[in-house]
Amino acid sequence: MSYKESDIMHESGKFWVLKDTDCYHVMQNGVTHSTSDSSYELSDDGLSIAIARCNYLAKRGAKS
Repeated sequence: MSYKESDIMHESGKFWVLKDTDCYHVMQNGVTHSTSDSSYELSDDGLSIAIARCNYLAKRGAKS
């Protein structure tokens, strides 16, 4: 699947939030590709939870 830069809703460290066709995915950058950590409902609440998860993972990763 092809995504545009406008599909990235939030970034923090090596984590980012992707707006897909039916949900928001919290993604983690990898060497050759990104992988999905979790997915949330395509709504304002789903986006805020995805952003909170993204920030949490980035903060947790920075400490280790």
